[in-house]
This record gives sequence, C-alpha cells and structure tokens, in this order.
Amino acid sequence: MSSVPVQLLIYVINVPVCSEAPVLIPLTSCLQVTVGISMIFNISAVNLCNPNVTAIMDIVVIHSGTADIQIGGLTNASTNASLVYKILTWTPQGDEIGPQQLCMIAYTR
Repeated sequence: MSSVPVQLLIYVINVPVCSEAPVLIPLTSCLQVTVGISMIFNISAVNLCNPNVTAIMDIVVIHSGTADIQIGGLTNASTNASLVYKILTWTPQGDEIGPQQLCMIAYTR
C-alpha cells in the first residue's frame, strides 16, 4: 500500500454584492527566473462591477514551497478606477529550482 499527500486550498469569502467576479489579469507568459537574481512583477485585477457599489478589497496570494516572496499592499491604478494591483518581489534560492506555484484570488466587498 502507498499514499499520496493531497493539498487543498480553500478561501472563504462573504456573499458578494455584485454577481460579476473580479478578473485577474494573467501574466503574458511563463516566468523564467534565475537563482539569486531578484524578480519584480505585478498581479492585477479588474473590478467588473460599478465602483460606487463595490470595490476590490484584496488580492490574496498564496505560494508553494519555500518561496520567500514579498507581496506589496493593494494599490489602485492611477489611470483606471477599476484596476488594482500588487507588486511581488522574489529572489529564488537554489532549493527552489523547478516549477513554483502561486494561487491568487481577488475579492470584492
């Protein structure tokens, strides 16, 4: 007999005021980073609801493994009231060679 570990991430949120979920803007490609070299990138989300009714409260980022990723605070874009983002900074270490996972969710109030 053998066993396989299973990891399941669950994030519980309140009932949304607007039925349109925020949209995470995906990165345009797979990121390739080098051990010891700092990488800075944005995770963005767009609010599809009327901003007078609801707003994006946060983008929650969960990462796998030993990744030491610094996650900045939620920032409103200066050019678009419906766009928010977080800046992520990561300097990968030698024990992080290979694929790494980020799980993200944007939610409104």
